[in-house]
Amino acid sequence: MIWLLDLDNTLVGRAEAFASWATGEVEVMGGSAGDLAAILTADEGGHGSKAALARVLIDRLGWDDDVPAAIERFRAGILEGVRPYDGVVSSLDALRGAGDRVAVVTNGTSAQQRGKIARCGLGDHVDAVVVSEEEGVAKPDPRLLEIALDRLGAADVDRQQVWMVGDAGHADVAAGRAAGTRTAWVSHGRSWDGPDRPDVVAPTTREALALAASPSGVVLD
Repeated sequence: MIWLLDLDNTLVGRAEAFASWATGEVEVMGGSAGDLAAILTADEGGHGSKAALARVLIDRLGWDDDVPAAIERFRAGILEGVRPYDGVVSSLDALRGAGDRVAVVTNGTSAQQRGKIARCGLGDHVDAVVVSEEEGVAKPDPRLLEIALDRLGAADVDRQQVWMVGDAGHADVAAGRAAGTRTAWVSHGRSWDGPDRPDVVAPTTREALALAASPSGVVLD
């Protein structure tokens, strides 16, 4: 089996790291609960515009009016606090121990995404890392997944033997469908409210991987 895994909010708690950093920053800057709520809303779980988020931080917290510097500031805060989800490393090791191949397929900048992988010690537990900035293409474009399959030496593998696993329906699940792979959605307690339900839905990455690898194919809500 081939496993293509999203990074943020799938292998590592990016949203949690940002929320923790933002909470501390609002407190230090003397901000309010409303400021924190606006900042978290602008972040969109990591999927929002980085420039727009920087502008909210500048306006709400009185930072210097320098958008690139603001972006680097919150990215540094995320890197400092990011952690792998419980059970993720052991799950990756179990998949590879069974002879499966595993790649991280992530949107984002090279420095930030590879920085998260290094900080969380994931590099030794996967076979390849594919980052959108380095390749010039981003999910939901299936070409990023095709690059990952090529890096794994699996470009011609039956796509029913490939899983795309991630937390973002509009990016991860959509990319998997476009590439013809099977899809697993990490719900974090959300409900799938669109058409074309993924092959597997589970609240955590560890459970999603276990279900996808299971012959029973049982799906959790």
